[in-house]
Amino acid sequence: MGFVNLPRESSDTRFPKLTSRHISNAKVDSLHWQSWLIKKDFPRLEIGDLIGRDQRLVVVAPHPDDEIIACGALLQSHASRGGTCMVVAVTDGEASHGHFHSSERAKLAFVRQAESTVGLHRIGVSPRSVIRLGLPDGKITQHETALYERLSRLVGPKDAVITTWEFDGHPDHEACGRVCKAICTTREADLLEAPVWMWHWAVPGDPRVDWYRLRTISIDSQSLLKKLYALEAHRSQLTSRSSALAAVLDEAIVERAGWNAEYFFVKP
Repeated sequence: MGFVNLPRESSDTRFPKLTSRHISNAKVDSLHWQSWLIKKDFPRLEIGDLIGRDQRLVVVAPHPDDEIIACGALLQSHASRGGTCMVVAVTDGEASHGHFHSSERAKLAFVRQAESTVGLHRIGVSPRSVIRLGLPDGKITQHETALYERLSRLVGPKDAVITTWEFDGHPDHEACGRVCKAICTTREADLLEAPVWMWHWAVPGDPRVDWYRLRTISIDSQSLLKKLYALEAHRSQLTSRSSALAAVLDEAIVERAGWNAEYFFVKP
């Protein structure tokens, strides 16, 4: 099946330019976000409200570490109660160090696969539950048809799928969001979209965000500690890439990973 009819950035009137969601330094610090989120009192759900105990949880991660940042605690909680989990690693994250040459990128891909394996193990997800597609990092938009075809063979009608929000700001995150939305519509599977980079480019009450669709799930202290322990495995993303390039995962995103809640956009 082709993917030519998926909506593209230029056709969405709410977001006429990708630069409207340009990712740089966070505009709002973590404490400010937390204060606003608490005041807004978004609907708070339990894990059972989002994912049934007997339902398979499929996490579609654009890059290694996205599965932890987006839903590490929810993934850990579902695994710990005996739920079936599958993590689809769309890319190996080889482009995170943009200055690397091709041979260095190949080595980085191997490193990031290993980091992901360790991180997932720390939250109870075995390597047997991980499928690595190996699509080119930074170019998922050009490979949406291939992604659609691969996911079509993996996602079933009773699955709960979590991926990154289709307007998250990073092109790879948005491509995964679009593809998963199309897959879940066709398969009649449940879809949750996690904002990851949105917290960087948006501000509280930002009109570009469908806040009415946002839901939160509380994280108990044990699950939070395991999530943070899993994130620590991604050393390549937490340390400076060079003397001129800071870490990919900056202080703001690490602080947000430490929130005692995870947030998801649900179907309107």
